Amino acid sequence: MRTGRCGRDESRGGRESEASGVVPAALRVIRAGRRVPLRWTLSVVGLAGLGGLSVTTTAFVIARHAFAEMWRAGREAHQQGDSYVPDTGLLLRLIAAGAPVLLAISWLGCAALQTAHARAATGKAEPTRWLRLGHVVAVYPLRCVIVCVVPAATFWLGVHLRPDAGRRTLLLDVLTGPAGLVALVLRLGLTFSPTAAASGAGPLAALRRSWRLVWRPGAWWRTLAVSVSAGILTVGTFVLLFHAAGPLRRVIRPAVMAFGTDNPYVAYAAGLLAPVAAALLLTALLTLPVLHTTFAVLYERLRQTPVARETPGPTARGS
Repeated sequence: MRTGRCGRDESRGGRESEASGVVPAALRVIRAGRRVPLRWTLSVVGLAGLGGLSVTTTAFVIARHAFAEMWRAGREAHQQGDSYVPDTGLLLRLIAAGAPVLLAISWLGCAALQTAHARAATGKAEPTRWLRLGHVVAVYPLRCVIVCVVPAATFWLGVHLRPDAGRRTLLLDVLTGPAGLVALVLRLGLTFSPTAAASGAGPLAALRRSWRLVWRPGAWWRTLAVSVSAGILTVGTFVLLFHAAGPLRRVIRPAVMAFGTDNPYVAYAAGLLAPVAAALLLTALLTLPVLHTTFAVLYERLRQTPVARETPGPTARGS
């Protein structure tokens, strides 16, 4: 009995020390890779930035007539002493059309980095296969649909059943109610699906493997702790960088007016977008290598940890 209790205490202590050493292990993996993770991250973030710049430039070109109409109507209203509220319908439609493209670019970049960091965490030197990269890319929209289906359906029902309630009120009720809790549980259970796909599983198999792995005994709280820490790190880094990039507005707006167009609405929109884009790219550059490697290391440790089974008591052994 004493030996069994000591064995269980040692295994419990081993699991606790293992969980607490995930981040140092991830940092060791990054250092062992020397400059390879940095080169991967710089390349992927740079290409994603170019893709986002192309999408944004295309949106500005399409909306140039709308910006010109805003400027003309604004000048006429100013000359007549009237107030002017620009019609932003076209701009909202452009944002709705460009957001999926930008999201796809971010998914592709995250998939490439996830594949590279998962390979580094396992110590495998095999080259990146396009099929495996495609599986990782496919996991992101699948996970997004699974996580968002319950809140979206609840919001849709609320719009039809409570037409007098405002959209913001309904959205807040959905996010803070049972539908939001279901979405959080689903998101937690599918945390390792990109990592599983990067390790060779197909999209659906990666979702199933992540779900089974997270909800094994003793695994969910480690996954939750790492996920919450990753969220705090990402949001905190973005907020700090966004405030640090605030002076870009005073640089971009005069530059657009001097070298691009004399339309103040275009300069104003470019000045608003510049700090956001800079903060997003720098946040990805600083956080993604650590986060992806940490999740890959935790995934490998949970996958290699045997499922705890109850040991038979002395009566059962005696019989």
